[in-house]
Amino acid sequence: MITALVSQKGGSSKSTLAVSIAWELMARGAKVLLVDTDPQKTVSDVGAIAGSTGQKSPTIVAMGEKLYLPDQLPRLAQAFDHVIIDTPGRSGAIQNAALLASDVALIPVGQSAAEVWAVSGTLEIVNHARDLKATYGQVLKTALVVTRKMPRTTLGKAVRDTLKESGMRTFTAETSLRVAWQTCLGAGQGVAQFAPKDEAAKELRALVDELLAFAAETTHQEVANG
Repeated sequence: MITALVSQKGGSSKSTLAVSIAWELMARGAKVLLVDTDPQKTVSDVGAIAGSTGQKSPTIVAMGEKLYLPDQLPRLAQAFDHVIIDTPGRSGAIQNAALLASDVALIPVGQSAAEVWAVSGTLEIVNHARDLKATYGQVLKTALVVTRKMPRTTLGKAVRDTLKESGMRTFTAETSLRVAWQTCLGAGQGVAQFAPKDEAAKELRALVDELLAFAAETTHQEVANG
């Protein structure tokens, strides 16, 4: 399974989710490839920290706008159970390439008005990639995930009500504003490995469970193609 984390808004927890999902899948015994396509190189930096401190990490590679070509990521992915792609926080050739190479697009959305507004632009890009893949008989499953939720506020429900209007599935699992989420990357770990007993770890594990179940679902298009 190849999953791309995509968003048109910086600070959406995209890189933190990519790292934490990859580390958790690895902890569950899977062979995981983590692809860094973001010029900020956050994922690569986390891998470097893990290596310098003697910690185990997924295989990490940096790739660019040609990653969707058959001799690039599709070939490399065959040696892994899961591939997680961290994409740039803006539209462009790299983000489009990542979507074309992916089976699942996961779109993190925070609670600020700016982040909710940015969803429409992200959905346009994701839906275009989904339609393009469909012409080749391929499926791109897409879902939204609420991130950095503020506990004990009504904002979370308001965001979910707004996202429901998009017609795209929103995961039940979500993340909240917790210190562990903000500090795990600096320790060279995913959040569930950095703070295994923290509520943030529970959030991440629930998200990974839902992601795996979502990826395993059979869509009408897959039935038709099968």
